[in-house]
Amino acid sequence: MWEEARFRAVLNLLVNQRNKEMKKLIVLLLLAGCSDDAAQRDSGEKDATAKIVPHDFALPDKGVDLSFLQLDASNQSREFDAIIPVCDTTTTDNPEQYCFCFPECCLRQMWYCPPSPSREVESIELILEICDENKQPCNFDEDESCPAPEVIFRTPCSVTSNCPPGSEHGSVSWFNCEPEEGIRGRQKVVCSKGSLIHGPCEACSDEVCDNKDNDCDNKIDEGIFECVTACGPGTGVCIDGEVQRCDVREPSEEVCDFEDNDCDGLVDEGQRNACDQCGPLPEEECNNIDDDCDGILEEGLERECRSECERGTETCNEGNWNSCTARQPTDEECDGVDNDCDGTADEGLNCLCRLDQVGVLLPCAEPPLRCGGGFKTCECLDVDCLQLAMGECKSLCAQVQNPLSPNCDPEVGIIIEDELCNNFDEDCDDLIDEGVQRTCYTGRPETLNVGICVPGTQICIEGQWGGNDGNRWRANVCEGEIIPQQEICNGADDDCDGEVDYGEEIRDTDILLIVDTSGSMDEEIRAVLIALNRFAQHFAAEETIQWGMIAGPFIGEEPGTGLRKEVLRIISDIAPFNDFLARFQALNPHDFTGGEEMLKDAVYIAMRNLNPMGVDLDESVWTNGALSEPPLDQFIINWRPDTDRIVIVFSDEDEQTFLSPRVNNQMLIDAVNGAPNVKLYTFALPFYGWDEIANASGGENFELTNSAAQMYNNLMSIIDEACLPREEQGAMMLRNGYMFASYHIELTCY
Repeated sequence: MWEEARFRAVLNLLVNQRNKEMKKLIVLLLLAGCSDDAAQRDSGEKDATAKIVPHDFALPDKGVDLSFLQLDASNQSREFDAIIPVCDTTTTDNPEQYCFCFPECCLRQMWYCPPSPSREVESIELILEICDENKQPCNFDEDESCPAPEVIFRTPCSVTSNCPPGSEHGSVSWFNCEPEEGIRGRQKVVCSKGSLIHGPCEACSDEVCDNKDNDCDNKIDEGIFECVTACGPGTGVCIDGEVQRCDVREPSEEVCDFEDNDCDGLVDEGQRNACDQCGPLPEEECNNIDDDCDGILEEGLERECRSECERGTETCNEGNWNSCTARQPTDEECDGVDNDCDGTADEGLNCLCRLDQVGVLLPCAEPPLRCGGGFKTCECLDVDCLQLAMGECKSLCAQVQNPLSPNCDPEVGIIIEDELCNNFDEDCDDLIDEGVQRTCYTGRPETLNVGICVPGTQICIEGQWGGNDGNRWRANVCEGEIIPQQEICNGADDDCDGEVDYGEEIRDTDILLIVDTSGSMDEEIRAVLIALNRFAQHFAAEETIQWGMIAGPFIGEEPGTGLRKEVLRIISDIAPFNDFLARFQALNPHDFTGGEEMLKDAVYIAMRNLNPMGVDLDESVWTNGALSEPPLDQFIINWRPDTDRIVIVFSDEDEQTFLSPRVNNQMLIDAVNGAPNVKLYTFALPFYGWDEIANASGGENFELTNSAAQMYNNLMSIIDEACLPREEQGAMMLRNGYMFASYHIELTCY
C-alpha cells in the first residue's frame, strides 16, 4: 500500500508539474516508496482524520498524462500484478482523488446551518456528486436515468455572518429558553440592521386562540377550543386568531324537522299541520282512518269505476269502495239492447216479433254493425212463419240486393251526420262519441243565471256524460258550472238569491297585508295566495275594497357599501285588487330566505300618516342588519281618506323590532288604537304575543295554517266586516261590535 504522506506529495506534484520528464520522476518515486511494511498493511485501512479541505479555486485538471500504479499487497513475491490507471478505480469514498479525476462530477455548494441563539450565522461547505454511470454530468430533475445527487463531502458548521441574507426585515426564528428555573420558555430572535436581536424569554402556557405559539411546540393555535352559541357550548378550531367552525350550530329559522332550530326551547312551533306532522296534510284515503285529522272519516272520497258495460263513479264507506254507478251486465233479453254487454244484442234468444213486421226494414245502429246507420227486420224461422225473430243490424246493401253496388260490407252502414252519445260510431270516422257535448247545471233551477251562477258543459265518452274534475275526466261531472255558494263580502251575489252582500252597502275599506317572508313561511304564504285566488274569482268590489302589502325579510344590500342586509319592502301600496294580487303573485318563493322578522316595526310604520301624534320616527334608524325599501323616511302607506282599515299580519315568529329606539308592544297598541277606523288581525301562534296585540287593538288572532281552505274561511270572516252595519246603525252585535255574516246567523232589524 501507499504511504499517506508520499501519496499526498505525489498528488500535489502532479497538480503543479505536467511535463513528461516530471511524470517519469514521479513514477520512480512511487516505485521507490514501496516498503515491506506498507505491502503488509490491511488494504482496507483508512485514515480517519482524512478530509477534503475546501478550495476557492477549481479542482485540479485530471488531464495529466500519467498512469498511477496500484500494487496487490497480497502478492508475497513483491511482484507487480498489473499496471492500472488510478482514475479508473477511484470512487467517491475518496472525495479528494475522485474530484481530481472527475472535476465535472463534483458540484461545490454552501448551506446555512440551523439558527442558534448566538449572534452568529453558521454555514457548511459540501460537494455533490452529479454524474451518471458514464461519469457525465446530468440533471436528476429532468433525466429519469440520472441518479440522485450524492453528498460526498461536507465541512462542520462554521461562522459565516451575523444575519443571514434576506433576513434583514424579518424574524429569524424562535428558540427555547428558561425564564425561571424549571420553566420552559421561548424567545424570538430578529435580524435588525445586520445584528440578531433577542426578544424577551416568554414562559410557555396552554395554547389559546390568539395567533401565537403559547405552548412552545412550534405550532400556532393547534387543537380544539371551547365556543358558545345561543344553542349552547361546543368546540371549534382556531383560524386567524378566532375560534370558528363551532360544532354547536347558530340559531336558524324554525322549520318543520322535529328540532329546535331557533334554540328557543320550542320544537317546530307553528310549523306542523293538524296531524302534528311536517309538510302538507295527508290526503284522505279510503281506509276508515281520519288521514287529514279533521275529525271526519273519508269525506268526499269518490273515484271512477267501470263495469263491463260502462264507466261510473263509486264512493268510500268505512274503508271500502262501493255503490258504483256503472251499469252492470244482466241476462240478455229480447229488447234490442246488449244487456250482458258483450257487444251483441239479443244473442242466443229467439226474440219474437209480429208477423206484419216480416220484411219491414227497421232503422238500427248497433253491433254487429260497426258504424253508421243500418236496418234489421223480423224474419221467419220456419217455412210457415210460425216462429219469428228479429234479425241482426246490417247495412242497407246487405238487406236490399243492389246489382249496381256489388261490393257490400254488411257491417258498415249509412253515415249519419250527427254523432250521438251512445258509444257507437255514427259517422264512420273510427272515432266514437267525438265532439258530442251539452250544457248542464246541477244547482237549483231557479238560481241558474242569477248572480254568479252559470251553467257548465259535459262531454260524452264511451256513451257517458261527464266533465273534468281536477286533472281527470269523471262521469256525471258538470264542468265549469258555478252553483250557489256562501255569501261573502265581495260585491257579488254569491248565493244567487238576487241580493248582493246580504243587501248591505259595502263600505270603503283598505286592507293591508303584512307578511313574514322568512324561509319557514313558504307553505303558509302559498295558502294565503290560494285563498286570495279563490276570492278573486267572484270579487266585484274593485273600487270599494282596495288592498296593499308589506313583506319581509328579503336578502338585499346596503346602498353604497354592498353589505348584506335583511330588507322590509312595500310590495303594493293601497291599490285595486287585481293590481295588488298581480304583485303578490310575482313574489318568488326562492327569495324567502331571511330570518329577521321586522313585522312589528312594519305595523308601527304603517300607522305614521294615520296617527302622526302617536308614531314618532324622527330619530328612528334600522339596526341589527335590517333595512327598508324604500328608505325609512319614505316608507309610507297611502291610505285612502275616510275609509275603514284592516291590517292583517302573517308570521310564524314572535313579535320583533329592529328599529332604534325599539318599538314595544304598548307603543304598537297605542299607535293602532290612535288611528281612525283601524283593526289589527294576526295569523300566528298564541304564545308569541301577537294575539295579545291583536285583541288589545280590537281585532283577533287566528291560527297560522298551511291549509288553504281554513285560510280562506278565516280571511273571509275578516273581510265580511266591510258588509256589516256599524254599531251606531243598531245592528245585532257579536264580538267586538260586529256580527260576521259568514256565521249564517239570521239578522233581525229593529
